[in-house]
Amino acid sequence: MKTLAISVAVVVSISALGAAREPATRQAATRRAGPIPDLCKGPVDPYDAAGEKARFYKAAGKEGELTEKEFAAARGKAGGFPRSFDSWSRLAAFDKDGNKSVDWVEAGEYRLALRRKVLAAFDADKNGKLTGAERDAANRALAEGKISTASASRRPRRLPMMSREDMLKKYDRDSDGELSDEERAAFREAMREEYRRRMLERYDKDGDGELSDEERQAMRNRRRGPLGEAAKRWELRHFDLDSNGELSDAERAELKVFQGKLKAVGKSIDVRFNDRDGDGEVSREERWAAMRRWRNQLPRLMALGAAYMDADGDGQVSADERTAFRERTQKGMVKWFEKFGAGFDADKNGRLDGKEREAFVAGLAKNIDARIEEFDADEDGRLSPMEMVNMLQDFGEEIGIPRPKFSFDDEEEEEEKKRE
Repeated sequence: MKTLAISVAVVVSISALGAAREPATRQAATRRAGPIPDLCKGPVDPYDAAGEKARFYKAAGKEGELTEKEFAAARGKAGGFPRSFDSWSRLAAFDKDGNKSVDWVEAGEYRLALRRKVLAAFDADKNGKLTGAERDAANRALAEGKISTASASRRPRRLPMMSREDMLKKYDRDSDGELSDEERAAFREAMREEYRRRMLERYDKDGDGELSDEERQAMRNRRRGPLGEAAKRWELRHFDLDSNGELSDAERAELKVFQGKLKAVGKSIDVRFNDRDGDGEVSREERWAAMRRWRNQLPRLMALGAAYMDADGDGQVSADERTAFRERTQKGMVKWFEKFGAGFDADKNGRLDGKEREAFVAGLAKNIDARIEEFDADEDGRLSPMEMVNMLQDFGEEIGIPRPKFSFDDEEEEEEKKRE
């Protein structure tokens, strides 16, 4: 009897345990098979630029720059900028100025890169929207961490050049072996439409099928390369006093005053070099004379430029070499500018106030004057085209662009000086 009781107790216990586990197992399975949250909404489709910006500044705090520590603290919190599929390493890849923190301009680029990547992978009908099965698949991939921004952050490829044979095949509708005016117009329109599609894919943040003024400015900044991006970051850092990622009318007015002072420095140099009659202005005739002086040096300058860009030394400058040289030069200039500006940040708060900006402009003018004096070989107070080239080559070495193996014809240079 005792044995029977024990056996019954064991069976009951096992049954009870099984009964207790079954709902939990079923619940877990239900959780796994349940609906996936709409992770695309906000960061992908529809892309909520204003919402993402607000989330970013909430996480970044008063400095307006998101650090790794702040990223970790905000992750998982309701309304936080970092989502479950984000990682600091992916976001930090967009830290263009290398200061180990990310501002909104950089974070916005990261979000757009993610959006492009998801749309490229799941927008089957290529209408710029994620619906039905497309959206389900995209949300599942985000939930499982299968989306990376690595390839999406690259530049889109240039439109391929179409060969004459391919162009005739596609647009020579009457098959006469030539493109009529009407056929040529159709070809140009097709190229414009393809270009527009690619620009929308890259810069249409809100997915409305049009480029707003803000989106067009982002496109222009991107075309300007690292200098354009750095200029935007610099403006926000030093003039966006409330760190909301935008310049108010008052902040923009202050920026305009600063830009005017920089232009004044540039004008003073222009007058110094090109005002030959000493009236304090550069007349049209004086401007044409300056252009002729540079035009006479154009063949030699083109040869020098090719020597700088021809990285593999094959005597030819490819499009990739040209682009790489431009970007390397711009990045070097950005670093120099940032370092130079930091020297005027008296309170070391990472932002130049009005007084510090005044000192910055004066310091920049003094720096330029010193360089002119150093390279003014004939001591006439201005730089000839070749003296200017020497100064720029010296500056190039300063920003990490070494001089190529190239020499000018000294006799030709002497002749040019006589002509001047």
